[in-house]
Amino acid sequence: MKRLLIGLTGLVALTISSCALSILATAMPKDLIYQQVDCPMDGKVKAEDLQVVSTQKWAQGIIILYSALCPGKNQKSPMQTIFGHKVVKRNGISWQVTGGGSYRTQDAEDASDQLVKYGISKSVNKRDRYVVLYGQVLKPKVAIVEVTFNNGKIQRDWSNNGAFVLLASGATGVCELRLLGSDNQILRQETLAVPKPFAKAGQTQQCLPVTQQL
Repeated sequence: MKRLLIGLTGLVALTISSCALSILATAMPKDLIYQQVDCPMDGKVKAEDLQVVSTQKWAQGIIILYSALCPGKNQKSPMQTIFGHKVVKRNGISWQVTGGGSYRTQDAEDASDQLVKYGISKSVNKRDRYVVLYGQVLKPKVAIVEVTFNNGKIQRDWSNNGAFVLLASGATGVCELRLLGSDNQILRQETLAVPKPFAKAGQTQQCLPVTQQL
């Protein structure tokens, strides 16, 4: 009987421990980025009122899209909204932020012909290369964002809560961006590759890390 009780106690403890680890693994990414979001205007200033817009899984972890508030250009300016992302990787039972980026949503005034606003960021670790394209849909007619990366991979994302994110492992840039409607019709496309005359000899096609609007 004593052995049975010991066995049951061990089983319960293991179950509780497994549940705790599961909860930790699920909750940690969002909790982690609250401490690591800086304002793009000044890396020393922490963003305020951070809101998670959406999360998306990738092969090694999670990409978290967020919005937050940062100080204006001077003390008299109102707080400005930023939009950004964090790339979070699994490290055993814990999580590690490996990259991210953000931009001010007020950098350009809304115009009737703007369909999306986006940013492109790259990993800083050369041994684990990836490129992220993330942003916001400004017009409801944009249903799909499709990207060709400079390693040949083509990915697309269906707008979720007015936001999108695409990550390509092994890529170092984005070569072409296409915006499609619900019927797969191309609404707009843009080439982001650096023209060959400006690329160094022996290099593969290069692409620009920029924040743009279409």
